[in-house]
Amino acid sequence: MNINKVKVLIVEDESIIAEDLADSLSSKDYEVVGIAASGLKAIALAKEKTPHLILMDVMLQGDMDGINTAEIIKETLKIPVIYLTAYADHQTLERVKATNPLGYIVKPFNEKNLHLTIEVALQKHLYDDATKLPNQIFFNLRLQEMLTKISTLPQQPLIPVFICKLQELQRIHSTLGLQQCHNLIQQITERLINTYSSLALVARLDTNLLGLIGNPCLDGLELESLTKEIVNNIKQPIMLDSYEVSVTNNIGIGIYPNDGATAEELIKNAQAAMYLAEKKGGDSYEFYKLHDNLEAIAQLALETKLRNALKNQEFQLYYQPQIDLKTNQIVGAEALVRWQQGTIIVPPAQFIPLAESTGLIVPLGEWILQTACQQTQTWLANGFSPLRIAVNLSQRQFTQGNLSNLVKQVLANTGLSASALELEVTESMVMENEAIALEMIEDWQKLGIKISIDDFGTGYSSLSYLHKIPFDVIKIDRSFVCNTMNNPKTAAITIAIIQLAHNLNLNVIAEGVETQQELDFLRQNECDQVQGYFFSPPIPAEQFTELLLKQRGEMVLDHHSYHNSAVI
Repeated sequence: MNINKVKVLIVEDESIIAEDLADSLSSKDYEVVGIAASGLKAIALAKEKTPHLILMDVMLQGDMDGINTAEIIKETLKIPVIYLTAYADHQTLERVKATNPLGYIVKPFNEKNLHLTIEVALQKHLYDDATKLPNQIFFNLRLQEMLTKISTLPQQPLIPVFICKLQELQRIHSTLGLQQCHNLIQQITERLINTYSSLALVARLDTNLLGLIGNPCLDGLELESLTKEIVNNIKQPIMLDSYEVSVTNNIGIGIYPNDGATAEELIKNAQAAMYLAEKKGGDSYEFYKLHDNLEAIAQLALETKLRNALKNQEFQLYYQPQIDLKTNQIVGAEALVRWQQGTIIVPPAQFIPLAESTGLIVPLGEWILQTACQQTQTWLANGFSPLRIAVNLSQRQFTQGNLSNLVKQVLANTGLSASALELEVTESMVMENEAIALEMIEDWQKLGIKISIDDFGTGYSSLSYLHKIPFDVIKIDRSFVCNTMNNPKTAAITIAIIQLAHNLNLNVIAEGVETQQELDFLRQNECDQVQGYFFSPPIPAEQFTELLLKQRGEMVLDHHSYHNSAVI
């Protein structure tokens, strides 16, 4: 363990046992920062001493027992707990489990079991399960420990904090598997530690984030040279399962004391610099500069809010009608997510890329799929048929090994027929791993799910993928639709796409229809379906239901009926 001394708080109502525990822990080089006999005293000491771990007796002096005390400490201070108790009854154990402790030791116990339990608990708390590398908690503790140690020195040395984002891990995950991703991170970390004695710690902070702490130094020029070497070191090839693999990386650097006096400040500012480095492209780095990093700091703040948004139910699904041009009826909808942050709606273009890059798109995408399917089943159960819901899949979701099972589970949970679901993918998703994409798509189609290729014509290999992948629907990108009236070449391409799709027995949906002229052009050239602001913007489920009710009452719903429905 690289933390110089693990600080432990003992909470025990019997003073003799507490003193024996303190002597035992001190003999193993743990630092006992205090002893408390009551819950209130324990909370006060935990705030004052900020221990790494608390040994908590269940029975304490006063009105608050150890379980209630642990709940408060974990919620407010995020300090882990190991319980010590003579009680092993079912009710006590269930209450203990509910607080998610690191361990539970039944009295009487011997020293060997006590120390083993603490070591196992700290390993779980301070290290990444998959790679066994130090984790974010360890990184923060070690950094703060270093800052505290040098804060009293007359001449303040520099301590650099590097936040490194590894790119292309999704590609490696989808081709070689998750275990090889972990092997890659382990090998990169091992190579860095073995190469640079000037690094005090390398930790895994998140799926694709490494944190590095440099040893104290006095020369700022050394840090720029070191950073360049680290960037170059990380991008060097590594052998994985007989394949030579390399990844690009972006590094942000925050330096004590100029860029922050605490571990939290330094990490935040290094992350802000890392966001700027990403904008420069692969294998780049950026030192934190206050004025230059205001945008990155805002991005970091947005990421923090985004992480809480799903838990706080701040997301809403909007639905944009899809109109059949032969019947003028609503036959489907595309589900589109919106983020309602207080009174402000955050534009999707602002948070979707961030969700994708941070991995938050995976739980968000699962929520979108579940919510959209549940709402569509409600509409169908109320007699609004036929109706199909289109849900966009993200690149990050597409590389998750459990996506097929997730789709099946959502259909089972909501009761929605597979034929009422359409999944939208893009060329880039398919290009990432053609074999896996083909297997998933064929699996979904066997169930009756429709598969559409989104933004058709904007990629590089659309025609080849139409030949290889059995799509059901082509969605013509808005960039084509909006230029059909003033660009003959664009009009010719749009007509060719429609004809090609029909020759391949595929349906065609045109996106972004905004004018009567665009609609007339698409109808004249036998486009199957359209969606766009000319008919309706994306709207909440309640307003979409009003459109469906109006349609059912009037049977035929033309453009003017949409506008007269008070939706636009």
